[in-house]
Amino acid sequence: MAPHADRGVARLRTLRPPLLIALLLAAAPLLHADGVARAGRAAVPLPPGIAQRHPIDGAFDFAQLPAVPRTATLAWLDGLGLGGPSGDSTTLRYVVLHDDRHLYVALEWDDASWNNGFDYVNGPYDFDGVKLAFDEDGDGQFEAGEEARTVFAASIGSTAIDQHAASGDETDAIGDGQAALAWDATAQRYQAEFLVPLADDANGEDGTLSSATRFTLALFDHVELALLTGRIALLDAGAPFLGADSSSWRHLPLHPLRPHRHPELPRGLSGLIAFVSRHEAPQGDLYTFDPATRVVTRVTNDPTTYKDNVSLSRDRKRLAFHASPAIDRVDDYEIWTVNVDGTALQQLTSNSILDGHPAWSPDGREIAYASFRNGSARIVRMDRAGHELAVLTPDGADDNDPEWLLDGRITFKTDRFSVQPQVRMAVMDADGSNVQQLTFVDGVSDHDPVAVGDRVLFERFLKDTWYTLDVEAGFTPWDLVEARLDGSGERTLLHDRWIHWLPVADPSGRFVAYLKSVGYTELRLMTRTGRDLGRLLPDITQVSYFDWK
Repeated sequence: MAPHADRGVARLRTLRPPLLIALLLAAAPLLHADGVARAGRAAVPLPPGIAQRHPIDGAFDFAQLPAVPRTATLAWLDGLGLGGPSGDSTTLRYVVLHDDRHLYVALEWDDASWNNGFDYVNGPYDFDGVKLAFDEDGDGQFEAGEEARTVFAASIGSTAIDQHAASGDETDAIGDGQAALAWDATAQRYQAEFLVPLADDANGEDGTLSSATRFTLALFDHVELALLTGRIALLDAGAPFLGADSSSWRHLPLHPLRPHRHPELPRGLSGLIAFVSRHEAPQGDLYTFDPATRVVTRVTNDPTTYKDNVSLSRDRKRLAFHASPAIDRVDDYEIWTVNVDGTALQQLTSNSILDGHPAWSPDGREIAYASFRNGSARIVRMDRAGHELAVLTPDGADDNDPEWLLDGRITFKTDRFSVQPQVRMAVMDADGSNVQQLTFVDGVSDHDPVAVGDRVLFERFLKDTWYTLDVEAGFTPWDLVEARLDGSGERTLLHDRWIHWLPVADPSGRFVAYLKSVGYTELRLMTRTGRDLGRLLPDITQVSYFDWK
């Protein structure tokens, strides 16, 4: 992609809702890696966890859930809940389940319209949704710091917020859990699902849920914040807002359970992960993560530049990245390098055109990058001191996202074999010759290739539109795919309703790390066959890019 200046607006703005929306919406037992608990010599198979049994996508069948749904008739209240009854009501049905780590809530309610107005600048402007709120200690008051989750209709899908009660911004710094919502036009009915951790997060913003915890649900209909209009329907008396009386809320039906089988990270992970995160600074900084020791180290601390697209050298000593004074100052993006200990920061390019998406050569002597010259991206090679060596791709073609293979070739995305905005994967020799097409699927666009063995891993946007201009891009699934470097075929590694991007193999080639966006963005790990192994980077979810060598 155009050094992710074109991606930033589409993805970063989906991570945190505007403050006005926030104001309105205001320890598991140790298991063996084989998924069994040991009792003497007997092996007792563990049941799968709720997250494995009920993938969160906003659509479910009550008949397939091991509980009878509860039913309630709720009156719609006008004026964002501050007015009187509107004269209409809705029927709510819901189920609450749990395992030893997560709470699962499935619900549906009647609604004759699907209000899903959304844009990337102002967020939702005319929406439906639902909020799940918890009086964690059960003291009868929904107070600052207590847990809340909201999911609302947006464009063709929904977006969720991991929250806590507060007088200001309610969005948790560390996202976790999931929520999704779907509308059935034929039945004129919404369904929604929540997956919520039972334990607190590292920042203390989630709280610990127990049988003493009280909970409630609030439904939103046709809410237009700019006009301060919309309706709210409450499961219990007392609105689920800051300082609300929660004494009438019902208790969570939690009870002790034996351990369940959950995804587990493998032992013996090696190498070093470099990543860009905004969890400490809105402009983003560079960090490293040692997967063996689980230690995160901050590399840069510079609030003056927006940073992205980090590349780690093969010897794990040097980082390359692109940076600009601001995300939208695209002509000011330049290539920089820095040692992993934060020393020897150096700017390599300096001009009035966009330079980005750097990638180290296998020997660490050169960097390939995308440079926007004459209106399109061209791939350029320079030495590590910033001296340009060669322009590899011709004027007129749009070639981007370069990544060096161990054999000295470069894989990249290009529009040479398709009509823009569709782009395909390709590979070429280091001098720009012998270009070979690797992917051939029409109606999609392929981005961010990274080689592993005889394959190239990449993300695929499942539409034929300019994803940077298409509001649906934030709600359309992005798949993870691998294709053979000889162009003989491909297979999909991961497909569900969520956005997955930037797949990178670990040094052994057995596992694939990737970014997953579900209202926040986390770094996860899976096997090469697509089996989920869990969150790889602990306690940090505001990640925009990473590399693993």
